[in-house]
Amino acid sequence: MSGEDRADRLRRRRQRARDRARTDESNETEETDKSEETGKTGGSAKTAETAETAETAKPDETEKTEETEEKKGAEATDETDEPKESVKDVQKPTYMYLPHSVRRDLDRAYSMLKAEYEYEYQEGFEKNRHFYPLVVSLGLEAIEELDPEDVRARLSEKE
Repeated sequence: MSGEDRADRLRRRRQRARDRARTDESNETEETDKSEETGKTGGSAKTAETAETAETAKPDETEKTEETEEKKGAEATDETDEPKESVKDVQKPTYMYLPHSVRRDLDRAYSMLKAEYEYEYQEGFEKNRHFYPLVVSLGLEAIEELDPEDVRARLSEKE
C-alpha cells in the first residue's frame, strides 16, 4: 500500500464527510422552511402537530444546528460575518519528509513568529494558511539566487 493511495483514500473520506455535512445542513434548512410555511399559511392542525412533534422528537438536530452556528461564528473573520474558507478547500496539500533538525527549526521559527505577529497585530497567524506559504515563497526566492555549486555546498552542510 503506497502513501499516495492512503492519501487519496483520506481525501475521498474527508470529501464525503463534507458532502454529508452540507446535505444535512440543507435538509435541516428545508425542514425549517417547511415548518415555518405551514405555520404562516395556517395549514391543517394535523400538519402543525406533525411539525411540532418532529421538532420535539429531534433535539439532536437543534443541538447540531447550534453547534454549526457556533463553528461558523468562530470561523468568521473580524471584519465581516462571512466564515473563512478552510485552507484544505482552497490549497493543494503538499507532503514533505524533513530531517528532525530541520523540522525542529521550522517548528521553533513558527512558534516565535506566531507569538511576535499575534502580539503586534492582535490577529491569528496560522501555520498552514500563513506560515508555510511564507516559508516556501521566501525559500524559492533564495533558491533562485543559488547556482549548482552553492546547492551542493548547502546539501553537504545538512547531511
